[in-house]
Order: sequence, then structure tokens, then C-alpha cells
Amino acid sequence: MSHAKSREDANGECRDSKSRVTIVGSGSWGSVAAKLVASNALKLPSFHDEVRMWVFEEVLPNGEKLTDAINKTNENANYLPGIKLGRNVVADPDLENAVKEANMLVFVTPHQFMDGICKKLKGKIKGEVEAISLVKGMEVKKEGPCMISSLITKELGINCCVLMGANIANEIAVEKFSEATVGYRESREIADTWVQLFSTPYFMVTPVHDVEGVELCGTLKNVVAIAAGFVDGLEMGNNTKVSAAIMRIGLREMKALSKLMFPSVKDSTFFESCGVADVITTCFGGRNRRVAEAFAQSGGKRSFDELEAEMLEGQKLQGVSTAREVYETLNHCAMTKRAAEEAPPSTDSSTTGPNFLGCYRDQVAELLSQEERIPHHEDGDTKKPSTEIIGAGISSLKREKLKALLRQCVTDLIPGVDEMQSRARSMLLMSQLSNKKPSISVTNEEVEDDIQLLLKSDPRLFKEIVKKHTDDVLTSLNNMQQQAEKLLDNVATSCRPMSRDEKRDLQRSIKELPGGNLKRIAEIIKDHRAASGKAFSDEVTVNLEEEDNTMLWRLHFYVAAVKSARKLAS
Repeated sequence: MSHAKSREDANGECRDSKSRVTIVGSGSWGSVAAKLVASNALKLPSFHDEVRMWVFEEVLPNGEKLTDAINKTNENANYLPGIKLGRNVVADPDLENAVKEANMLVFVTPHQFMDGICKKLKGKIKGEVEAISLVKGMEVKKEGPCMISSLITKELGINCCVLMGANIANEIAVEKFSEATVGYRESREIADTWVQLFSTPYFMVTPVHDVEGVELCGTLKNVVAIAAGFVDGLEMGNNTKVSAAIMRIGLREMKALSKLMFPSVKDSTFFESCGVADVITTCFGGRNRRVAEAFAQSGGKRSFDELEAEMLEGQKLQGVSTAREVYETLNHCAMTKRAAEEAPPSTDSSTTGPNFLGCYRDQVAELLSQEERIPHHEDGDTKKPSTEIIGAGISSLKREKLKALLRQCVTDLIPGVDEMQSRARSMLLMSQLSNKKPSISVTNEEVEDDIQLLLKSDPRLFKEIVKKHTDDVLTSLNNMQQQAEKLLDNVATSCRPMSRDEKRDLQRSIKELPGGNLKRIAEIIKDHRAASGKAFSDEVTVNLEEEDNTMLWRLHFYVAAVKSARKLAS
């Protein structure tokens, strides 16, 4: 993108050649970014003076809106008090309005909000627009981990560089010397433009042709900082030596994980500002280290959420959520590899594939067998059940691992379910075509010309093919159901005792189910009794007071799933 040429807006009308910048985010780092960019926009002839900053609207203690206060005082009283942002910074609470004239977007919000921001802006970004992400973190989606820069590119259809480095917002705000790295994927010219926009005598920026490496350094260093805070809070010997070991090991693991996710990541990137320098800075002076230290000093009795609210004054803690995402990413990589290795050999690709459910079932069973179960006691009023259902009898660490396993299981299962649904629909359509009674619409994408030709030329062969593929789909679905049943049985064994009120609610919900669902209830009970070695007859009588706790929660999960499905269908 050339900044010397005229540009077209969403209506195809020519604008002037000067670029406009919008900062998407207004926390402490977002405010500092606005200050840096605004000072350079005034000096660079290829940029408009005005720099817009999208502000998530808040109300100050005096009743004034944060946006109004910023525009009146030129300060962000909530997140960067006492620092003038620049007379050309304009705060805007309307996200779409803030970005509509801009052709250079700077994203700098907590990574948890980026998915929602991108969805809101999807289809609203027109013309030649460039982006840069200062966001530290990643999204874990059904197809695996997704870096924020990739999320921006995918959702908004624009190129996105990244800026990460050894810097602390409050220190840059008072113009103490610091540095950063711009990672770029495509054009060095664009990277140099971002370097121009951010560079000042006290903030040195250098470009590196390695988006993924730079971004992962900025993301993963917060996890290392959590570990550094733990060792400080636990007073594990000489803090300097211990922290040095944590940083060395942490940097090594950052490099290993980065190359596992993206083999193209360069070794040299870890020696840039975004790498070793940022790890050192964050482990000694960052918010993640401070909060983790307080967590360790409390013996884990105070939650990270509580400490975040108390210590960070509205800012977000990144390291804890990133650690969870790293765990899910590693688990996704391990499960994908393990499932692929355990897939049974077959010449028919339609009936094979990674056995994700079987792998997760084994992982859950292994996790639950790793330690002696902790006796479950209700807090306070014994009539009031704990809010924790799954894993209530194991340690909090094991419970979080169990929940992460189940979340990732659902994520990995979605593509398989989508594929089964697509195959089942195709089989239904082909079956109806063979009977010349199609009840669903037919499009060129769904029925290829050769299928139409086969149907006309050899109806018998066509029916045989339909039957074979239908049987394959039913076999796959049956296998998937069996594995899901076993997984649910393992999970249900970890659930706390069901209260009397919950049993009554379950009984009421079962009575309200349609006949088809009641039949499934009977099947679940029969299967469970058979697996438990209990006698049962063809006629099933449900008496929840006599059923064991595992059975109760299995029924609870099924009823909850039916309710969710009916709600989505309504």
C-alpha cells in the first residue's frame, strides 16, 4: 500500500493521499500507543494529524463518561493518569465510527475481546487497509490455535503485522527508554511505515520478517512471568538465581512450542527485543509476575480474579488465560498426533479417522486415577450443593485439567460431527433421488453430474452405493456414540453427590421429555445397569432414589443436552 497515492473509500470515491490511524483499545498500553502514534502523526507529512482512539465506554466516579474526560483533559484518568496523550488524539466510544475513515488500524485490547471486536467489524473494513496487533495472546478454536494477527486477517481480510517487545506501558508513558520489534509477513515497506509511526528517541522499533515468532514471544512470555511470580512468592532461595533459571527454561520452552506450532519461526527472533529482552522485563516488572507473587503468598487462597480486580485497577491479567490456552494447544497437538497414530488401518477412508473420543476417554480415566480422591464436603448449609459438579472430589488443579480436557474434546469433536451431518444429508438426498421422491432442495454442489448420470444409467448400482455409504455413516455414528458414552461414564464418576432438590428437578425434567427421549433414558439406564452387573428387565422403572450417583449425573447430562437442542431448534 503506497501512502503517496489517492485512496478510495467504501463508496468508491477518492480520498486524499494522507493516511488516517485509529487505535482500537484504550487501556494503559492502548493509551501509550496513542501517545506514540499521535506524536509522529503530527510530524509525518503522509499522515493526518488526527488519531482516533476507540474507547470502551466507562463512567468515572464523578459521573463523567471516560470518553468525554479524555477529550476534555487529553488524559486517560482510568488507565494512564497524569499523562497527556497528545492534542490530536480523539476518543470515540463507537467502534465502527472510530475505524470508518482509517486505513491503518492499531489493535491493542485484551486478547479475550478480539474475537468479538473482529466479528463486529467484519464487512465494515473497506479499501486498502493495514493493521498491526499489539495484543498478547491467542484464540484456541476447533481447528487448533489461532494467533490474533491471523484472526484479524481471516475475519477482516486485511494484512496484519505485530508489535511486541521489552516494554512496560507506565515507563514508556514517562518517556523512559525502551524498544520493541515489528513482525511482518509480506511487505517490508509496510513494516517500515509502522516503525516510523511508533519510533521516538525513547522508543526504538526494529522490523523482523517473522510474524509468528514475534507474536508468540509476546504471548508466551506472560506464562513465564507467572512462573517467576510463583517462585518469588514462595521465596524459593535466592530469587535472582531462581528467576534466572525460570527465565532460561521459560525461553527454551517458548522456542520449542513456537516451532511446534509454526516450524517457520526463526531462532534469531528470540534474541530480539520481543524475545529474551521481553522475558527479562516481564519477569521482573510486569503485572503477571506481581499478581502471581501475591497468589503464591496467599497460599492459593485468593483467586487470580480477586487479585486482578484489587491490584490492576481495571487492567486484565494475560498470563493465566494464556497458560490455559497453551495447555489446550499442547493437548490439541498431542491428541491429534495420538489419534492419528491409533486410527485403525483400512482401505476405506470413509470409515477411518482420528479416534478423538477414545483418546480423550483414556486421558480422563488416567487423570482421575492419578491421585487418591478427596472426600467431598459441602460448604456451609448441607442442603445447598456446591456449584462445582464435575471433578468435585479431586484437587482444584486436577479439576481444571479435567475441564480443559473436556473443552478441548468438544472443540475437536465439532468437525467430526459436521462431517457426519454432511454425509448423512448427502445419503438422504441420494436415497430419495433413487426413489424419485426428493424432499430437500437439490443444487449442483450437492449432486454432481456423474451421480446424476449413474442414477440414470444403472439404478441398481446406484442403490448399492447408497446402501454401502449409508451403512458406513451409521457405523461411524454408532462408534462415535459408544465412545461418547464411555467418556460420559468416566466424567460422571467424578461428580459430587446429587442433592435431593436436584433429584426432584431431574425427575420433573424426565417426565416432561417427549416419548423418543424417554426411550433413550431407558436405554441409558439399561446400559448402565448392565455395565454395573445389576439385574434389569425389559420394562424400566425410574426411581432416582435408588439409582447410584454416576447414573443420576448421566441422566442429568442427557436431559440438559435435550433441553439445549430444543432451545436451539425453537
